[in-house]
Amino acid sequence: MRLADAYNQFAGRGVRFGLVRAEDANLDQYVTRKALDGLYATIADEERAIRASPLEQSQKLLRKVFGALVQ
Repeated sequence: MRLADAYNQFAGRGVRFGLVRAEDANLDQYVTRKALDGLYATIADEERAIRASPLEQSQKLLRKVFGALVQ
């Protein structure tokens, strides 16, 4: 039995008692959701930085993308 399966089994019991939210009872789905939340937060931070200073951010991006070609 995988650890995730054991977690899912115990979390399923916890849902019945109101200790665990139903959407958090499956470990694979929970980890995927949290990883996507982190990714979206990072994207939002980058977008915020671009909107605050578009010229500076575009120059940084161009250096990052084409910097390897120059060296």
